[in-house]
Amino acid sequence: MSSIRKIACYLTLMLLLNCVIQGEMIWLSELLEGRMFPEQNMRGDFAIYRDTLELVWSELVWFPVPVSAGNADAEVAFENSWMAERSYGGKRGHEGTDIMASVDEPGYYPVVSITDGIIEQVGWLEKGGWRIGVRSGNGNYYYYAHLASYAKEWNAGEPVEAGELLGYMGDTGYGPEGTTGQFPVHLHLGIYVPLGADQEMAVNPYWMLKYLENKKLSYSY
Repeated sequence: MSSIRKIACYLTLMLLLNCVIQGEMIWLSELLEGRMFPEQNMRGDFAIYRDTLELVWSELVWFPVPVSAGNADAEVAFENSWMAERSYGGKRGHEGTDIMASVDEPGYYPVVSITDGIIEQVGWLEKGGWRIGVRSGNGNYYYYAHLASYAKEWNAGEPVEAGELLGYMGDTGYGPEGTTGQFPVHLHLGIYVPLGADQEMAVNPYWMLKYLENKKLSYSY
């Protein structure tokens, strides 16, 4: 291939790549614009999204599952399953990260809050089973689902500190109240950021959890 042809191919490739990037930027901008109020758009959609994510990172303190001080085989693992297809209750994307247990025993692993905040939601959800939701001081929402049980009788409005025991990992959900055993024991963690009054957007917790992997409490279990 001649030098001129190589240069032409390179420039064509760069042009196509630029078109793809510009297309994705326009798509995300339109998505955010559709979920925000006009006064927010004046600040810039991406600036708001960036600033909100920075607040999430600043809140993170502890990994949600402490390391076991008594059982070296009690490990957990997770992968980037963001927006992987789920079918229960209709086809949808997976808005979170599943932390899987090597010991498939409901109630074995403790689950702690990864941030400070206030208890906002507690109780049963058809998809999430026994769940608890913590709202941070910056307005971000942290959703812990499929619990086997709670550490105490939580009430909406109660303060919670990072590292405080919320409950225990389980396999609840995908059915009426009390349903168990529809999937292996795991913790589903979801993170939602505010985008105006009564509007939220899910963000991928995977990278936050990777950051917190070296920030684990130690519990005797």
